[in-house]
Amino acid sequence: MKGLAAILIWLALCLGAAAQPADIAALQRAAESGQPAAQFQLAERYRTGTEVLQSYARAAEWYAAAAAQGDADAQNSLGALYIQGLGVARDAPRGVQLLTEAAQQGAPKHLHDLATVLQSGTGIAADPARAADLFQQASDLGWVESTVSLGLLYQEGIGVERDIARAIELYSGPARAGHARAQNNLGLIYVRGDGVPQDYDLAVQWFEDAAAQGLPVALTNLGVMYENGFGVAVDEDEAKRLYRLAAQTGGDGSGGGPGLVFDTRLQPADPAGAEAYLAAARAGDPVAQFLLGYLLASQAGSGAEYRQVAQLFRAAADKGLPVAIANLGVLTFQGKGVLQDYVEGYRLLTLAAAAGLPGVIGVRDQLAARMTPDQINMANAQAESAWSEIQSGGN
Repeated sequence: MKGLAAILIWLALCLGAAAQPADIAALQRAAESGQPAAQFQLAERYRTGTEVLQSYARAAEWYAAAAAQGDADAQNSLGALYIQGLGVARDAPRGVQLLTEAAQQGAPKHLHDLATVLQSGTGIAADPARAADLFQQASDLGWVESTVSLGLLYQEGIGVERDIARAIELYSGPARAGHARAQNNLGLIYVRGDGVPQDYDLAVQWFEDAAAQGLPVALTNLGVMYENGFGVAVDEDEAKRLYRLAAQTGGDGSGGGPGLVFDTRLQPADPAGAEAYLAAARAGDPVAQFLLGYLLASQAGSGAEYRQVAQLFRAAADKGLPVAIANLGVLTFQGKGVLQDYVEGYRLLTLAAAAGLPGVIGVRDQLAARMTPDQINMANAQAESAWSEIQSGGN
């Protein structure tokens, strides 16, 4: 594939002398010498795809090396991979065993992670009472997420006796400190009048605080308040805006997700320069092709318009421009202008991330919430296979 080869040639240039930046090369040597801290850090690089091509399989290998030496962070991270089936065959009991080994060393985050799995019963029998005990231990050590999670157990009466007053007590500190989930949960208590006098005004305040931080469920809840006139004047337009925003940020799993990516190392796309971009794009300039596509995308509303955007991004991607590769990946995730294909979208975003494009890892991981572990593993394998092919001189 001509385009793929061009992409990978660009990556070879980006990752060549920079492919093994000094810190990565040193980290690799330290990991190979058996240092568990280095093994964990190298695993983290492979898990995220930071300065290396993302590979959950390689991450798992390095986590396992460090975990075998008793590194709690590695045990915890490897346990999570086994529970999800990322980079390894899914094995929830093995994952829980590793999370337990990590939690026994006492770090509050590890206590919290084990409690979360036991609460949900992901691949194992749920144990909410034990989860509540672990959340309490982590909360006592100052882990705010555990405090809020424990509050939810008291609110719902899961693993503990239902106690709304205790739930409010647990939520209140984090909520005042700006914790969005705690704010939203307080809003739900007051909107329902659950164990307290119903107070729509107070509920709206808490929903607004959480929505201002972009919490999808809070945006939806605030939309309900506007649609029905609970604590605010009825405003159907505002309700629709909030519902759209919730969907765009993943509130119902069907939204558009994040928008297009821009490389801040480029000059901003200037609408006044559209004619110049068009002339340069026709002459084959990949930056002009990307900028023109980016401008057109801001106005696109039909399939034909998005197809034109996708064609421009693909032309620039075939010349190896990372930001065009990334945006072609976003369109592929969304099925705009191209056939929707999560695996191909993830693969493209992974290649762009390996090229060092700022911000693309977060976009890829947000979109990946729609994917199964098998799809992510497949995308990883395809990206690594293509990368190995170009390194070995294949076409």
